[in-house]
Amino acid sequence: MGRANYANKFGEYYTAFFGLSIGLERLAKLVLVADYAICHHGSMPEERIIRQFGHKIVDLTNAVSAVAQKHKLKLDFPRPTSAISEKIIRCLDSFADASRGRYANFATLGNPNLGQEEPIRKWWGEVAELILQEHYYGKPVQQRVEARARVVDALMSSFSMTLHTNETGEVMQDLLTASIRTGQNGIVQRRSRYHALLVVRWIAGAFSELSRSASYTHGFDAFCGAWEYFQTYTVEDEFLKTRKVWPLNF
Repeated sequence: MGRANYANKFGEYYTAFFGLSIGLERLAKLVLVADYAICHHGSMPEERIIRQFGHKIVDLTNAVSAVAQKHKLKLDFPRPTSAISEKIIRCLDSFADASRGRYANFATLGNPNLGQEEPIRKWWGEVAELILQEHYYGKPVQQRVEARARVVDALMSSFSMTLHTNETGEVMQDLLTASIRTGQNGIVQRRSRYHALLVVRWIAGAFSELSRSASYTHGFDAFCGAWEYFQTYTVEDEFLKTRKVWPLNF
């Protein structure tokens, strides 16, 4: 997500969508598995039980919230409540639904029933625009981005040309427009990565607390040390905002 842009890394959007949707689904299911084991004296759920958890990320994250409340987990990092994080969850939920997201581009083969929502356009319209409303429009950064774009346009437009399609499918044929979008991309990359990691951190924290309880309080050896895999996600905001590669390597 921190690399995706309209110019030369369009595919990074899909890489991020696949990784985040699958990762959040499995992480949330780990929480539900730990909850099941604690409630069933250490017995692990059968595959059919796990299948019943479903694939809808919105439902899974709500289930994690319910488990946290049920066990009265004391989380250092509770569920993020910002509109941006909620939009990210809903966009990933839509992408995880094959009929709406993952097979969206198959519709171009001639059957519109193969996919109803183009995920990148949806992401930009719902997540990116919300980020820009909070962190770009009317802010000093907008003045800086547009000032640089005007300089680029003045210096290069007389002997250069551009032709790009942005995330919403609009064609950009002038340097001014393309340069402004490049500046916006930088803001969206950083902020979307941060807000996605807030969700990851919350669920990782919930699983870590549950697995410690399962191991130390209930004596279920299967969960011993499981929290160590997620420690680099349960860090302060300054790490989430500045580190570009996850999990962290110390």
